[in-house]
Amino acid sequence: MSRFMSGARLGAGGVLAVLSWASPGWATYGGGACHRCAPVAVVQTTMVALAPQCQTVNQTVYETVYENQQTTALETRYRTALKAEPYTVMRPVTETSYVQRKYTVMKPVYQTSSVERKYTVMKPVYATQKMERKYTVMKPVYQTSSVQKRYTVCKPVYTTQKMERKYTVMKPVYQTSSVQKRYTVSKPVYTTQKMERKYTVMKPVYQTSTVQKRYTVMKPVTSTQMVTQPYTVCKPVTTVSEVVRECGRFETQLTTVPGPIVERQVRVPIEPCGCEPVKKHCFLHKRRDFAVATVAVQRPPRTIRERVFVSNPVTQQITQTRYVTETQYRQVPVTTCQMVAEERVENVPVTTCQMVAEERVQPYEVRTCTMVNEERVENIPVTTCQMVAEERVQPYEVRTCTMVNEERVENIPVTTCQMVAEERVQPYEIRTCQMVAEERVEQVPVTTCQMVAEEHVENVPVTTCKMVAETAMRQVPVTVAEQVPVTVNQLVPRTLARTMAVQQCTMVPVVVPTCMTCN
Repeated sequence: MSRFMSGARLGAGGVLAVLSWASPGWATYGGGACHRCAPVAVVQTTMVALAPQCQTVNQTVYETVYENQQTTALETRYRTALKAEPYTVMRPVTETSYVQRKYTVMKPVYQTSSVERKYTVMKPVYATQKMERKYTVMKPVYQTSSVQKRYTVCKPVYTTQKMERKYTVMKPVYQTSSVQKRYTVSKPVYTTQKMERKYTVMKPVYQTSTVQKRYTVMKPVTSTQMVTQPYTVCKPVTTVSEVVRECGRFETQLTTVPGPIVERQVRVPIEPCGCEPVKKHCFLHKRRDFAVATVAVQRPPRTIRERVFVSNPVTQQITQTRYVTETQYRQVPVTTCQMVAEERVENVPVTTCQMVAEERVQPYEVRTCTMVNEERVENIPVTTCQMVAEERVQPYEVRTCTMVNEERVENIPVTTCQMVAEERVQPYEIRTCQMVAEERVEQVPVTTCQMVAEEHVENVPVTTCKMVAETAMRQVPVTVAEQVPVTVNQLVPRTLARTMAVQQCTMVPVVVPTCMTCN
């Protein structure tokens, strides 16, 4: 019984060790209580487990690449061309002829005669009187005298002195010496090695096969039909109408307008005893030795010329020719082109390309560079500068100015003005005007107009239109089919083989020792 229990305990411990779930306490409890009376030192078993084992394998991978390949094919294209076609056109031809037409014109005949016209003119009669007026004028009298004026002037006196000024200057003194400088230079040393590199090239292999290609061609079919075409013809229509024209004229008429009555002021000499009226309705205003009289004066008449229009309507007959359009019809042949689809078969060569792997060897050179240290010596000139003190003397001049007083005398002219009374006499004239009536005679021209009938002959142009048949050329659009080579881009698949490193893992059985203890 005890042997059976111990065997079962060992089997359970091995299973738990394989599953990695067992712990020492759990194994002891699961296998039963462990007593000091029957201790077990160490139990060791052997177990088999699966462990992954990985290795890198070069595997060939195929990849599909699409290349753009150009193919030339014939494509049917249609274009519209112009074709010359003759047709008949009715061209209007106009002819102009002249017809004599008589008409009567009322011609004005003018006659001028002189008529006497009497009118009265107020003629002014002027009278002039000389008079004198005395007045006093203050006349300035100028006198010039000299006055002495004394004043003092400060006169500058300049003196020049020569002096010396001592100063110190730092003068540089240069010295040059050579110093050796050691330095290290890295000198390159080149070595060349020849090596080889293997690579795979996909070499294209072309195969040509023939493929039937079906395409549709539009074939033109021409048919001619007669079509009714309208056209326009011009026919002349003559009408006679009466027009009233104005043949009036302008006449000049003379109108006399009397002059206006104006008030004027006239100077009249007066006596010292009083004022006597010169004329009726005259008011005198008293002044020194003359008086101002207000007199009513009529200005001379004015002659006004006026332009007056005299109406003279004249009736005339006018012949007018106008063209009336009339629509007529004619039969014109019209050619129509209809495109009919036609299926054709063409053998098109198709070239296929297959890529074949080819291994090549390319030699190349590897150049390596090694830097070797080399010591060099260089002489460097060094210049030192030392400042030496040097004393110098600079002469300079000092100019001083002293002000000395000097007295001067100046003669100043002084002008005085004194006003002296002087009596003067001014002569003046007084002009009086008196209007005297005077009768005059004027010859006035009077123009009379008389209308006289006069017969004229006029050449009137008459235009006739005649339609003349004429052959003209016109451009008719025609559809033309052409075969045009077209370049077509086609994607061609190509398979590329390349080697890629792939890691493969395999489960390998591994023996794992297991140790179980019981305390």
